[in-house]
Amino acid sequence: MSVPGVLEPTGPNRAFSRDGRPQRAHIEPVRSEPEPETPEADDRPNPADARTPEEFLLTMRRYLAWAGGWSYLELEYKCGGVVAADKFQRALEGTELPGYVFLMAFVTACVGTDEGERLRWATSWHRLRRAARAAEPARPHLHGLPGNRTDPR
Repeated sequence: MSVPGVLEPTGPNRAFSRDGRPQRAHIEPVRSEPEPETPEADDRPNPADARTPEEFLLTMRRYLAWAGGWSYLELEYKCGGVVAADKFQRALEGTELPGYVFLMAFVTACVGTDEGERLRWATSWHRLRRAARAAEPARPHLHGLPGNRTDPR
């Protein structure tokens, strides 16, 4: 308990009356328009519009600008350190489809734990991933070749 009228780091303690009981303070509520926490949903880039990994990454960069335009270091912080800032930079400035864990960290950093957004991005990512795998040339089976570990000889 403080002694009334004694200087404290912030000045005299006027919260207590002379008998030591707390006084009621009259505080006016601040009347300002709150800033919206998330941008308009109508303006957000749609990952379903992307047809190639390059378009998907462009949509990710636009989404980042829509969500707040954070730096790569801020993205690292906002995703809880799951993805490092330099990884955000390499992936978002690259041309290859990022991994699933990276994508979920990116969406979390941009809009938090919104399951609808996660589903939108994951659906588009899976579609592009399947298309990329279908376009890959078939790998020859190494089964039965001499010198291969799976060789039964």
